[in-house]
Amino acid sequence: MAKLTSFWALCLALLATTFVFAQESVPASANLEITAEFPDNPFGLIVNGQRNKVVLDLNNKENEAYSVVSVSGRITLAEDHTKIIRNLTALRYELTIPAQTRANVPYTFYSEYTPGELGLEVFVDLQAGDKVIRVVGYSGNITVSEPESSWFDPQLLFLYAVLAAGAAGVAYIVREAYFGGKKVKVKKDDVPVERPAHRDDKGQMVLDQSWIPEHHLKNSPRQSPKIKKRPSNRK
Repeated sequence: MAKLTSFWALCLALLATTFVFAQESVPASANLEITAEFPDNPFGLIVNGQRNKVVLDLNNKENEAYSVVSVSGRITLAEDHTKIIRNLTALRYELTIPAQTRANVPYTFYSEYTPGELGLEVFVDLQAGDKVIRVVGYSGNITVSEPESSWFDPQLLFLYAVLAAGAAGVAYIVREAYFGGKKVKVKKDDVPVERPAHRDDKGQMVLDQSWIPEHHLKNSPRQSPKIKKRPSNRK
């Protein structure tokens, strides 16, 4: 039984919401003043990808209470607010504004539009007794911009590191392909040149007589002064 009651309550809420959205928007009356301000962007500068907030100040000068049912909005062309670009998400409220009091109603939305000037309209659905009306909370132009980039953004730093590594790799490949490495010449050590065995210090030929028997040398003619006997290695 409790589930059935919740189901019918949900259906009634959906019907009430459909009825509210079908209401024609009208400007706030003299006894209900609504002003809007952008606390984060006082000049109406809307940043893409970020949460943008507009605060509606409702001043109830009536002798009866108002109940805030929901707040919605839409993005339009700057020069013609009847040409809708996109409807914004409606936020439901359960806020009662007693007579002769005021209340602040925040409304947040996200922007993903082409940078430039666009129109913004914010509507407030109010219930007074059995009557539901939609009043205009804000109607004006806004300036859409991209978020400011920072050099210390982690994603940008990672991108810079990848690009730098790629550039260094390409430069190394080009250098190796066209210029190559520097050839290192190995200096040969100086090898001492040995004097031929059959030459003396002056370069004159020396006859090796170590193999000739002694008795042959004694009976041989007088040796030429250019022929010198080498010491024998025989034992």
